Amino acid sequence: MDNIKSKKQYAETYGGLFGGLLPLITMLAAMIVLAAFGMRSTKNFWSAGFLAIFVGFLVYKDKSRFQTAVIDGIKNNIFAFMIACFIFAGILSKILAASHLVNSLLWLLSKVHMSPGLMPLVCFFIAVILSTATGSAASSMNATAPIMIPLCVAMGCNVNVVCGAILSGACFGDNLAPISDTTIASSLTQEANVIYVVKSRLKYSLIAGAVSAVAFAIVGLNTTNAAAAKGIAVDATYASSLVFLIIPVIIIVLMLNKANLLTAFLVSEVIGIIMLFAFGFMDFKTLFAANGLIATGIDGMLSSIIFILFIFVAVSLITEAGVLEALLDRMKKYARSEKSAEIASGAMVSIISIAISSGTTAITCCGPIIRSLLRPFHIDRNRAANFLDGLGCGVGYLVPTNPGCLNLAAIAIAAGVVGQGYNPIEFVVYNFHSMALAVVFWFAIISGWGRKKETPEMLAAQGIVEAAAE
Repeated sequence: MDNIKSKKQYAETYGGLFGGLLPLITMLAAMIVLAAFGMRSTKNFWSAGFLAIFVGFLVYKDKSRFQTAVIDGIKNNIFAFMIACFIFAGILSKILAASHLVNSLLWLLSKVHMSPGLMPLVCFFIAVILSTATGSAASSMNATAPIMIPLCVAMGCNVNVVCGAILSGACFGDNLAPISDTTIASSLTQEANVIYVVKSRLKYSLIAGAVSAVAFAIVGLNTTNAAAAKGIAVDATYASSLVFLIIPVIIIVLMLNKANLLTAFLVSEVIGIIMLFAFGFMDFKTLFAANGLIATGIDGMLSSIIFILFIFVAVSLITEAGVLEALLDRMKKYARSEKSAEIASGAMVSIISIAISSGTTAITCCGPIIRSLLRPFHIDRNRAANFLDGLGCGVGYLVPTNPGCLNLAAIAIAAGVVGQGYNPIEFVVYNFHSMALAVVFWFAIISGWGRKKETPEMLAAQGIVEAAAE
């Protein structure tokens, strides 16, 4: 049977593995150069993606394999799902903008005398609650950002700090929630029980969360323009628009009841459109015109969608050339002790998260390899799942080309508070939770904090009976 299974034959490239990696290197280098010259918009980065594809064409010896790699990147199921999510998120932003919900919230906050400087901290906590409850960073950002970004900016908050707070809160739940895709992937690839993984992960997540909360309180108070907030004319004209808060609530309720994200989006948006007609905020032309709600909502997301397409193609090009597989094989050679095995594992997931701009994909890709690296040392598999997820989310959400970061930037553009050139580079520096996660887990790996060996009794207590025979 083993003879039947042959190792995949990767595409040959001029320059070997370096040639296979060259498309991604070209794309990243081009983006750095463009950013240095002040060209930081997502549209500017399209050219970097195109250049990466051209370089891929040059280095691939077999042009049919090159074409296959490009098409595989375009038809990637994750990319297809992201297109749908981005489109619905853009429409949701326009619905909430048309509802004057921001005006009603400004009026409400003026009554309770909420300090504008604390709004980034409020954004962080709201995103933490939503992402932990739903297990979805995307649903947390898409439910929170369309409301909170324009609201906070109107109150004088720095838009970059606000976006960083929402991204941080979304990362918190993505890392910790039992129903999060990263939690499930990190647990299953380490052959661990999800519940025990979450219990053991709690101390790391809470430390990172507490650091983040303090940071947003300090930065929020020091970057908010209080004078701008006082200059806002707040009246009760749109007080009744508070009822539109039902839209994000519907999304959350549907997600908690196991509805998929697209279903939650579609149902809430149909209800939102009906409410806009009922309140007189919209007519037939405003909804369906070329510059109407639906068209502008989708148009605001196209820039990010096209850029993500180039990312998936670039990743597909290096994958088809065997670069990722070679990298993972070489990392195995450094696993000589418990500490070196963990360092190699941490470096692996960190590097892959940066290379492919996705913590979730990195976790899925690296998980089985990390399990094989750590198995001989009998290191607690819950710990392995924790730093696999912690570094995947920590490093992954700090990469400006991460889909979640691009989604958030696109929502800010759609909300009308920033220009078309707005880019995640501006706000990832305020993603304090991802930074804290990366620091906490690297400290745990290097210092050995929390490292322990698993025993048959420990595994049996967690319901992992078969693994006890290892």
